[in-house]
Amino acid sequence: MQLTRGRMILLGVGWFGVQVFWAFHGATLPLFLADLTDSKFRISLVLSLAGISGFVVPPIVGYLSDRTFVRFGRRTPYVFFGMLGVLVCVLALPRTAAFGVVTLVSGLMYFSLRIAETPFLSLLPDITPREQRSTASGVMNLVGSIGLILCFVAGSLVWERSPDAMFALVAVASFGFMLLSIALIREQAAQPGPPADPVSPAAYLKGLAAEGNAVRFLVAQFFWWLGFWMISSFLILFVAEELGVAEGRSFLVPMVFSIVATVAMLPMGMLGDHFGRKQILSWMIALWAAGGLIIALSQNLAHALVSVGLTGIPFAAVMAVGYAFFLDLIPEERTAEFVGIGVLTIASAQFVGPLIGGELIDTLGYRSIFPVAAAFQLVGLVLLQLVRPHRAPQG
Repeated sequence: MQLTRGRMILLGVGWFGVQVFWAFHGATLPLFLADLTDSKFRISLVLSLAGISGFVVPPIVGYLSDRTFVRFGRRTPYVFFGMLGVLVCVLALPRTAAFGVVTLVSGLMYFSLRIAETPFLSLLPDITPREQRSTASGVMNLVGSIGLILCFVAGSLVWERSPDAMFALVAVASFGFMLLSIALIREQAAQPGPPADPVSPAAYLKGLAAEGNAVRFLVAQFFWWLGFWMISSFLILFVAEELGVAEGRSFLVPMVFSIVATVAMLPMGMLGDHFGRKQILSWMIALWAAGGLIIALSQNLAHALVSVGLTGIPFAAVMAVGYAFFLDLIPEERTAEFVGIGVLTIASAQFVGPLIGGELIDTLGYRSIFPVAAAFQLVGLVLLQLVRPHRAPQG
């Protein structure tokens, strides 16, 4: 059965809440941490907890979600309780002053988000036919990107006046929109299949290795996301400290990026359903790497707005087409399990990227991170060419 646009939008409503959180992670939280410490490396340690949580939680939650059979469905319980944890932690952060306590609460916040994220992403292939998945992913990410934009707008208006209000806004929006989504989608309870035989760790890894195309894709995406997280984790600080832009106005840069990505998201997804997903993805990653080099040349706010905004186009392609392309490579009966492993590779990059970026900035300055990030993305592009999809999308 075809998935209606209404249900695609409902998926986007939940992703709206998740993207509000990631906008908070990329813009508000670094500014909050900068008030507690001058060390960019210490800031990167806290931000890298998002990567550590993504390395540990998604494969486990994905494995459990595929094997959960309750009246509320396989995905909904994990999504609800995970986002509830995010709500509590975000509200608690501005009420803590010690850097160590902030680090602990941030870690719990990221772990809670990861509990919800993988099962929610697995809803898309659960309810979407294969030939619609790029379009559905495009719609979901388009609506989610609106959450990014609105969070950046709110940050530019609210942050300097009332940081506490910004934290409260993020907490309520992240939880509320996700709750609305899962309540209206009303996932059906999955029927239990025959009990699986126990699998040893060695046999499990051997089974993963047998999915060679999926594994090669996961390694490739680690490198292009590594370049992205190196830049995005310090983009606000680059604009504020290197270019001398006021903190409130610095939110305009990621906001423009999000606007461009939002406009490009659905067209990219539709192109992926009608043309080759791998070809589109390859060209866009090359453009992504070139865009990072252009950002390094920025001398003022106007330059940063244009150069960062242009990278929203390849970002949209990776979000809409890349996810659908990955779903073409994995076995359907293990959807959440492989989605969890996919999140693991992105989160690994999210852990390593800020650490490399923070060390480079402390040693060589902000502009050093851009050519290094571009080099990592080109490595990912080369590895992508080794992937041989065996399921072509039907236009």
